[in-house]
Amino acid sequence: MLIRLLAFFMFTAFSLTPVVLSAEPEDNSELQRLFEADQNARRDPNMSWDEIDALDEANRSEVLSMLARGEIRTGLDYFHAAVILQHGESVEEIRLAHSFATISNQLGYERAKWMQAASWDRLLMYFEQPQWYGTQFTLDDEGKWQLYEVQVGAVTDEQRAEWRVPSLSESKARASQRNQN
Repeated sequence: MLIRLLAFFMFTAFSLTPVVLSAEPEDNSELQRLFEADQNARRDPNMSWDEIDALDEANRSEVLSMLARGEIRTGLDYFHAAVILQHGESVEEIRLAHSFATISNQLGYERAKWMQAASWDRLLMYFEQPQWYGTQFTLDDEGKWQLYEVQVGAVTDEQRAEWRVPSLSESKARASQRNQN
């Protein structure tokens, strides 16, 4: 009888104890600011590539510091970090961008699918291999934009669409459009 009474009191105590659910982490507003600066720099016709490179280096450094401090927590945070590291100058930075894009997608941030494809293509490009998805562009000897070499048959346009990537014909048209501006 004593054991039943003790069990009853323990059950009652546990069932009356409020359950504290942890709140979803908030998106990192500083990382959002870095992401916006990254994107705006690429749209600014008055910024030189040297200025963009300096901004990129500072942004990547700050992202790595945020990572070390545990400040990258949400799908959007990982996406922003992936975009910034995608503009890195080393294979390690591009691998980290790909990892961040994968985490972002796993956390439910849908736009990260494109970043996964783009970072995979960038890795292949760094290893001087043809890209799969058709997300990477280069300048030719005449300073004209061109789609970096694509491994035909690696993925289909239907698969590209699943990854939120334009078809190869759309990507080629984009290169031509860039040359007209």
